[in-house]
Amino acid sequence: MRKISLLLIICMISMTLSSCYDANEVDNLLHVTIIGVDRGIADKWRLTVMFPTLKEESEGGSSGSGGGQGLQNEYDSISVDAPSFFTGIDMINSTLARRLNFMHAEFLVISEDLAKSGMLREFIDSIIRFRQIRRSMHVFVSKCSAMELVEAAEPAVGTALSKNMQILVEESKITGFFPHVTLENFYEQMKSTYQQPAVMVQSLSSNKNFKTEGEKWEGGYKTGGEYHAGEIPISKQGKIEAFGTAVFDGDKMIDELTGDETRLMQIANGKFSMGSFTIPDPRNPSLIIPFDVRKAKEPKVTMKFDKDKPIINLEIKLEGDLLSVQSMIDYEQPELKYLAEKAFEKHIKDDLDRLILKCQKLKADIFGFGNFAARHFPTIQEWEGYSWFDKFQNADITTEINFTIRRTGTQLKSSPIVSTEEKPR
Repeated sequence: MRKISLLLIICMISMTLSSCYDANEVDNLLHVTIIGVDRGIADKWRLTVMFPTLKEESEGGSSGSGGGQGLQNEYDSISVDAPSFFTGIDMINSTLARRLNFMHAEFLVISEDLAKSGMLREFIDSIIRFRQIRRSMHVFVSKCSAMELVEAAEPAVGTALSKNMQILVEESKITGFFPHVTLENFYEQMKSTYQQPAVMVQSLSSNKNFKTEGEKWEGGYKTGGEYHAGEIPISKQGKIEAFGTAVFDGDKMIDELTGDETRLMQIANGKFSMGSFTIPDPRNPSLIIPFDVRKAKEPKVTMKFDKDKPIINLEIKLEGDLLSVQSMIDYEQPELKYLAEKAFEKHIKDDLDRLILKCQKLKADIFGFGNFAARHFPTIQEWEGYSWFDKFQNADITTEINFTIRRTGTQLKSSPIVSTEEKPR
């Protein structure tokens, strides 16, 4: 008995001293940061991956084996045409001295060409099953090829690409010009009978939109959000800009929203946090009034049915601060403050009503109204038999906007500017 006990103890001790047969050293792997996918030419898919090279560099800037070395966050990318995602990984691994690992992949870039092809579900089904892929990764649609966008990705500030991309995604909460969508959100909405997917759009900037010559601006009204990705007049050619939304019907992209339309979508579905809005001055439409706007309460949706026809009422409560008054009209006074609030409410309501009508024509419920409609059906089978997206097209939808100006900045009263050459203005 003692011999058997001793033998068991020895076996247990020997097991604790053994190493893991499948252990991987950190420097044996290449941790992919961004995955890009296009329709291929030599084969079905064109897979692009970006990863940090972690090259060593001496203090003097030349590589070597001397002291004072540190890791430099440089990035490289590689593309391959392959019949499947997994075969593509093997094909890339066969050309590298390290093995690709996707456990830290944070971004998935889908080309617009692929998004519009109706083939996307085949690729998504592959990566969603892969145990190394996190469902919390961020999903984008690229106006150019995914390969071009991935190759152009580089840190705008500092050396950490992943940190820069994360901060860019977080800007969705600050500006509202694009939505934040994860792989989990996208995959579930592709299959959903309640709501269709809406994904952030990215593009490479082009300085052709930023004009350095020509006639100077002489008046007119622009909101600043009427652009699509790639159209912003900004001086940073070749850099990535996120703006607007790709609207899907299942796995197929069917339309694209501007930055303004994206804000309205997020105001309606409750995902809007804050952003600066510009409206024409109600007393002087040639000038503008900018507001810093925030969500005051969650949108309230009430729904009933007239036979099979949905009757929907959407109530939205917003609040904000008065940022500027170009006309110098005293909107700080209660009666004029009320006028500015009503002008903003009308501006948002008119634009939101147009967006809802546009989406109804597309049969694209990107607002989540289907989540409220489904509550009126006792079983899933009855709900699925109702064919919500067809009914959404003919739904009677009314909107109510309530906006309150909370603060007027550090200005208590707007006063006219006095000039010796003209009357006070």
